[in-house]
Amino acid sequence: MNRGFALFFGFLILSLVQFNGVALAQQETVKIGMIDIKRVINTSKYGQEVMEKLQKKYEELQAKLEAKGKELEALKDEIEKKSQLWSADMREKKQSEYQKKLRELKTLQEDAQFEMQEYEKKLLDPIFKELEGIIKSYVEKEKYDLIMERGQPGIYYVSPKVDISPVIVDLFNRHYDETKGKGVSPAPKSEAPKSKETSKTGTSTKK
Repeated sequence: MNRGFALFFGFLILSLVQFNGVALAQQETVKIGMIDIKRVINTSKYGQEVMEKLQKKYEELQAKLEAKGKELEALKDEIEKKSQLWSADMREKKQSEYQKKLRELKTLQEDAQFEMQEYEKKLLDPIFKELEGIIKSYVEKEKYDLIMERGQPGIYYVSPKVDISPVIVDLFNRHYDETKGKGVSPAPKSEAPKSKETSKTGTSTKK
């Protein structure tokens, strides 16, 4: 009897522990979201304004490079067509001129690349800073535990239901309309639109 009672009591305790564990897992959840930063930048008003400025700058620099390249190509054609008619001194002079223009083009390419990188940094740093503030405010308000970025290593699939990108774009556009993209920090009290972007799983130890 004692042995049977002990077995029964042990089974009862084990059952209660398992039941409580399931109940605890159901109550303690993790709220997960995903964001596509590239999409937010490309579809937001502020991001599109910045992209237009970057594209314009790129086209300006590209036009300078193409003009210099055409000069170099024209000189090369001249040398190929007329070198047999020139004196040795003239050929040497033209070859020297060609090498000089070639060096100038390479320098111009390096300068253009550096200028473009600096311009990108100048325009993109503020937008990322403002976007970070908006995301942080939204995540804290909606009590998210984890936000993943689309395209990061190790993330193979994310359900659209947890994608907060559209909500962030909307908040970013509101912020832009209010500040005109002048670097004003987003107000934490701004209300986010209702969304379905949540995911819950019973793996948290949060209380």
